[in-house]
Amino acid sequence: MNRDEFIQLYEAELPMYKAWADFVLTKIDSSILSHAGTKSAYLEWVKIPPSQRVKQVDSLVTKAFIRKRNKYKDPYKEITDKAGIRFVVLLTYQLELLCNIVEEATSWAYSKDKEFDEWKGDDPRLFDYQSVHYIVYAARDIEHKGVQIKEGTPCEVQLRTLLQHAYAELAHDTIYKGNIAASPEVHRTFAKSMALMETTDDLLCNAKILLENATADINAWKNAINTEAKKRLGDIQLIDDSKSADHLLNSISDLLQKTSADEFLAFLEDPNYSYVSEKIKERQAGSVEFRHPFVLLMYFLAKRFRASLHRKWPLDLEPLEGVYSDLGLQPPWATT
Repeated sequence: MNRDEFIQLYEAELPMYKAWADFVLTKIDSSILSHAGTKSAYLEWVKIPPSQRVKQVDSLVTKAFIRKRNKYKDPYKEITDKAGIRFVVLLTYQLELLCNIVEEATSWAYSKDKEFDEWKGDDPRLFDYQSVHYIVYAARDIEHKGVQIKEGTPCEVQLRTLLQHAYAELAHDTIYKGNIAASPEVHRTFAKSMALMETTDDLLCNAKILLENATADINAWKNAINTEAKKRLGDIQLIDDSKSADHLLNSISDLLQKTSADEFLAFLEDPNYSYVSEKIKERQAGSVEFRHPFVLLMYFLAKRFRASLHRKWPLDLEPLEGVYSDLGLQPPWATT
């Protein structure tokens, strides 16, 4: 294939490569969101909006016929990064989920470039560019947004952490992919920065584990509260406010240690309190607390700790008065 034929074919297939990149990005992105469960949880993983691109004609022709002209026998077939996507997560342990998503998808076959763990195994003294690279190939003919994608169409998938992304943006495209030879001092300085980044990532991963262990009980309560709120208060526009829930649950942690999520669920299933959901719906136009998922916990705690709840309660007592009233209880404080 001569240069003119190469350009003519690529220009004709550009819409297909754009569609394939969009298809792959959408598949991976929706899988991450499904795993995370909520948009806020998703954003704890994906720290930069995922991006897609296709090579410009001039860039591809330069790579095939100038920079790498001696590398390829069939450049159009062998250049597999005409389309590409990139995901950037916070820490290295999160890359494992993304790798599983890529490798378990049925819409494509994949090949994996040598990755970080293999580099470390081959030469543990080396501190260098780190990203996970895949090439995914359409497993069959696919139609996406009105565009036909041929079986075997490739797309490069890059998976990085924030620190790896910072390093790559500064070093990879200028030193390792560029054609300008850098001095030993420059290479040494970049190696030192990568060593520091790897150490930082290790420390942050350990800190994340310690934090998750320390907040396991609170998170278990949050999961129980949110699950029951979605099930029992589906008619209410619930507020997505994790920070207020954290503040409340931390403030009443002493009380929560004296009971359990099972006791909370038993209260909600008790026929004697089956009216609670209706009472909450009647009060939703009043205090904002009645549109928060933790409102079910307010009723449970008022029943379970009638005499002591108000001493630990970190929020306004007036909504709590309504809860006590609905339960037929006399608040143990001077009411308004």
